[in-house]
Amino acid sequence: MLRARAATGGFGASSVAKILSHIRRLFLVLGCLAALAVQADPWAGPGDLVLRQDIQRLADAGVIRSPVTTWPIPWATVAYDLDAFGSVGALPPDARMALQRVAARLDNIRTVSGLQPSARAAVASDPFWLRTFENTPRDDSELATGVSWMGDRFAVRIEGSYRHDAEDGQDWRMDNSFASVILGNQILSAGAVDRWWGPGWESGLLLTSNARPVAGFTLERNVAMPFETRWLSWIGPWNYTLHWGFLGDDRFRTDARLLAFRAAMRPLPKLEIGFSRSATWCGTGRPCDADALWDIVIGKDNTGEGGVTRETDPSNQFATIDGRWTSPVGDAPYALYTQWMANDEVNGLPSEWTAMGGVEVWGTVNWSWISGSWNAHFEGTTTIADFYEAAPNYDRTYNHNIYRTGYRYKGRAIGAAADGDSVVVSGGLKLTEPDGKSWSALLRWSNINRRGDGEGQDLNHSLTPFEFKVADAHLTHKRSFDWQGWRLGSIALGVGYQYRENERNGRTNDDFTGFVQWTWDLQDQ
Repeated sequence: MLRARAATGGFGASSVAKILSHIRRLFLVLGCLAALAVQADPWAGPGDLVLRQDIQRLADAGVIRSPVTTWPIPWATVAYDLDAFGSVGALPPDARMALQRVAARLDNIRTVSGLQPSARAAVASDPFWLRTFENTPRDDSELATGVSWMGDRFAVRIEGSYRHDAEDGQDWRMDNSFASVILGNQILSAGAVDRWWGPGWESGLLLTSNARPVAGFTLERNVAMPFETRWLSWIGPWNYTLHWGFLGDDRFRTDARLLAFRAAMRPLPKLEIGFSRSATWCGTGRPCDADALWDIVIGKDNTGEGGVTRETDPSNQFATIDGRWTSPVGDAPYALYTQWMANDEVNGLPSEWTAMGGVEVWGTVNWSWISGSWNAHFEGTTTIADFYEAAPNYDRTYNHNIYRTGYRYKGRAIGAAADGDSVVVSGGLKLTEPDGKSWSALLRWSNINRRGDGEGQDLNHSLTPFEFKVADAHLTHKRSFDWQGWRLGSIALGVGYQYRENERNGRTNDDFTGFVQWTWDLQDQ
């Protein structure tokens, strides 16, 4: 993080030696774990750019009719839509390639039975400051092993991981562990699973995989079928997620809870809309009963309104609305997407808005030296409350005067990676070759913890207490990892460069980044 790494130097001989040492350690791990089998989960989690690109392309082409901006996505709803689809020949080439890859993953998952071991290992030099949808290392070195089992209704995964000198001080953890059961068309689960709510590729405002997953209980829909009644059938295929999480004791209000809800629907084949709310509540010295919960549900949680006092104020709430519209004008291969988040409410109406928005285009390329399907996007995010006003509200987003740790978990914002009072502009390009090899490139400019003429610069900011301007570029290549005829999962290689300037004293720093990550996972094959 910026707070911890702002004084680091460049990419010198010591950094090279450090990476080579980590790589030797990684291949030693690979040799020890090469005999492991594959794993399967009841859903596809965030982190895999190729899978998300394929699923989104199939949704744009009308093959997948379920909402696809709520991750993880149950495999059952993907299979339901693929099985119901008719003419493959009518699809454009890039959609046909996407269909083949997703169908192959489903076939692998359907063949799994019994206990399945899993493994992941990664080494990195100066991990990226701003995490995106892509699954990249959080720490300098990581090792995870586990075992999973999935039946017709039950699924369990137990995963333990070790991080050397973890940035949050917790070297040993059990993230990505869960137990789930299918009840009718619902999935009830308990565990710590990464989530990403919204259409953004680089950022989301309410709930992303920037922070470590918050352990808790989750209820969600398994297959996003539309209502049968004519009064509600117009909203199209829909899903929902209700999460009740536990934020732990390493915060100002210990034992606080996270209550988050999202519903997404496709009222038109090319339009997806999502609504989300979250609340930090309960905890030491705060109301934690049924009355407080009801006040959260009806939005009665502002001190000074409706008889609410500081002693009875039940929560810190956020709400978002987002949408993605494919080819709103004409039939060219493009889409517009956006997400808006209200930090507060005044007179019963949402207020202190922040926003994210972008445009996405896609197609195919067939040159002599490279071919495949590509996807590009341009995206902008601001976490400055009332950013469109002449006098915006700084030091508000993700902060609260009662829950002083704010909307953060284990040292990172639960929403946007840039945390509050920040602006991020990015452009990304992804290419997937017919055999599944992928390339992704990202260019990004950020103004982190913006001072705003002295009105901002939040000292509780999770990245830095000072204002920074940051420019960075990243390139990642991912491919299957084969050795002597054995397919041993996938390997991802990433390199990057980041330049930053401290706006307080004018000092500048720059460094190169890099990582190697190996994953053994059936869903990654």
